[in-house]
Amino acid sequence: MIYNKSGHPVEVKKISVRIWCLRHEIESAIERRMKECEAAGVPLYIEDIKKFYNLNASAEVDNVVPLRPVEAGEDGMSSLLEEVGEESKTEEPPAEALASEESNPLAEAQEIIAEQTLQGLDTKKPNPILERPYQRQAPDLDKISYGFVLLSDINMDYILSFTKEKFLQGQSVTVEFLIPQSFMMTADITYCHHYAMRSKIISSTKPDHRLQCRFAFAIPGERDTLRNFLKSIEPTIVEKKKAKKEEEDDSLGL
Repeated sequence: MIYNKSGHPVEVKKISVRIWCLRHEIESAIERRMKECEAAGVPLYIEDIKKFYNLNASAEVDNVVPLRPVEAGEDGMSSLLEEVGEESKTEEPPAEALASEESNPLAEAQEIIAEQTLQGLDTKKPNPILERPYQRQAPDLDKISYGFVLLSDINMDYILSFTKEKFLQGQSVTVEFLIPQSFMMTADITYCHHYAMRSKIISSTKPDHRLQCRFAFAIPGERDTLRNFLKSIEPTIVEKKKAKKEEEDDSLGL
């Protein structure tokens, strides 16, 4: 296999990934915090969560936007999108209408904080029990889609993966790379295609969809994390002339 169309052969492996909606991640974080504060008997505090995901006081979880807008640029996989043509323009409901009838944990948390404020409880600073850096976590298992990605399908702009569940174009998602030192990346769905039933893909996760995402870099540090990961999987290139000269020097005892 050839990595990124390089002239140097490398072994291309696949990496297991987990993908979920960013909205579900934020909802789960708020719900866990509400239960944690209730169990500890302390005022609810979610300012660190709102700051981490750049949510203002009136933000809606199902309309969450990246911390920094995605920069405009050429589509590195435009050929893939051209193949689907009008198929990508299916009559799907917009991502904003996913949970219009569901409860909004952020709104519920805001109501609790407003009630605490009326009672004179201070929520501007975390309780000593909560004085720790916020660590993002995955949502419930039923909201996670499993799949895999080939190393040749990852670059600094896009990721092309196989996944079990279907996603809508424009959705904000989180992609977790399941490697020894796992890491998460925020991304936006640019393309999701359902494979034919006679597809010859063999996998325990039974991926039914081909998914393309554009990295959003919505969380500080994600760009450096991805860059370091891609550098770690680059093939080791040795110039033939230099290697030949070193062999000659070794044979002459120089």
